[in-house]
Amino acid sequence: MSGKPVTLCIIDDVQTVVEGIRTKIDWEKHGIEIVGTAANGEEGLQLIRERQPQIILTDIRMPKLSGLDMVRNVGAPNAKVIFLSGYSDFEYAQDSIRLGAFDYILKPFTPKQIADVVLRAKRELESEQMELNNLVELQQKVKMSMPYLREEYFRLLLQCVGNPETMRKKGEFLQIDMNEVGFLVFIAQIDELEQEIQRLPAGEIELIRFAVHNILEETIHKHTKGIVVRENLHRLVAIVNIPQHIDMRQVAEECRQHVERYTKKTVTIGLGTGVKRMEEIHLSYEQAKTAMSYQFYSGGNSVIHFRDMEPQGVKRPRYATEKETELIYCLRSGNREGALEQLGEIFDELSRYPVPPNPDLIVHLLYGLGFAIFRVVAEKADADQLALLESKLAAMKDGKNASLAELRERLQDICELSCDWMQQRQRSDSKQLIHQAIEYIRANLGSELSLQECANVVHLSPSYFSNLFKKETGMTFMPYVTAARMERAKAMLLAGEQVQEITYALGYKDRPYFSELFKKHTGMTPTEFRQK
Repeated sequence: MSGKPVTLCIIDDVQTVVEGIRTKIDWEKHGIEIVGTAANGEEGLQLIRERQPQIILTDIRMPKLSGLDMVRNVGAPNAKVIFLSGYSDFEYAQDSIRLGAFDYILKPFTPKQIADVVLRAKRELESEQMELNNLVELQQKVKMSMPYLREEYFRLLLQCVGNPETMRKKGEFLQIDMNEVGFLVFIAQIDELEQEIQRLPAGEIELIRFAVHNILEETIHKHTKGIVVRENLHRLVAIVNIPQHIDMRQVAEECRQHVERYTKKTVTIGLGTGVKRMEEIHLSYEQAKTAMSYQFYSGGNSVIHFRDMEPQGVKRPRYATEKETELIYCLRSGNREGALEQLGEIFDELSRYPVPPNPDLIVHLLYGLGFAIFRVVAEKADADQLALLESKLAAMKDGKNASLAELRERLQDICELSCDWMQQRQRSDSKQLIHQAIEYIRANLGSELSLQECANVVHLSPSYFSNLFKKETGMTFMPYVTAARMERAKAMLLAGEQVQEITYALGYKDRPYFSELFKKHTGMTPTEFRQK
């Protein structure tokens, strides 16, 4: 009993009995404190009322007021009452038992008998106090857990777990303050919070969730009864009674506005339709989840009602295959502008449905387009580029909460990257082809080199080869060949070879013509160049 002594009072009209009980037993050793004594029933009644002892040791027959009457006048005390009497009359024992006496001791008695009974009463008091403490602690735990128990209760309702009668009784125990008929569920998702969880402190995230939770509850309670529970880190679910005086869409819109005004955050709300009975709440919840999935089109900060999402039947979203074919052609040629234009036309075509298709169907369709782009790029990309592209495709496929605008950005990013890579690869391929042609030219400076001949060597058409050659070297074909021959001629002159020999070796038949070309290229005749 928390280390405190148990209190005891002794009431008897025989002073020697009182003193004997008080002094012949070491009460302090037993953890008992005597808080007072009295010589008759009236004094005893006053003593009990003033000191509130936990154990009362009292004689039955006393002047002015008997022990039995004294206890009756106290009126159901919380103390353990032990009666003393020199009478073995069974009637007294019956009366004491009816009064709830802990025990009945006949005189004469020994100190040990008194001590044994009092200590037994003490143990029972301690046991009762422990039970009471446990009960109080349990009640406190239940009280503290009540919000969580209520949340768990509503989660079970959302999942349609448990029979209606059991859930009704559980609702009564949890003191759920809601009407028994007319329910509706809506989901509120805190926009962008899922991404912010990675960079904001946990305390700040919790503060945002707490603020949004409170605003939703306060706004709902202005119009109807309801409760808000957390579904996950960034979603809350509200279960409300359908209000009589206002459309629930207006309540949801008010919730959205209040969150934006007071928290600087935004929420997207998906509304289910109303249901009559508690056991149908899960149906409204499933509708709210479907409505929420159409955030895919709105991008956030909006209220979406399930009724707005009319079924599309078996019709699946599609776009003209010619647009995809043209997009692939632009990718193969590295035409970024053309690829983005075709992608924009595909999205424009998908946006023309009077009622938006199921978001999952759009995601699958666009993922297929992304994979078609991947197949084209895979022909030319290196391992690192393919790994990056695969990760972007995986993000498209797994991004269930991504909006249509985000998917468009992802596909644009993939197209831009793919075009850049294709252009890089084309530049690399072009350089290799022109390098191959230049090697051929240098190896055949003595023959009659032609554009057609060199184009055939690298398997290109003459016109395309001519444009590519000029783009890579900065010169057209024949001036480049002439410049290469003149550079070779310099080397041969410095090596001591004769001008006539050099003329023939470089494919020229006329020495004066060669000398004229050499002077035009170097500013000197061959002889002057050798002398200088």
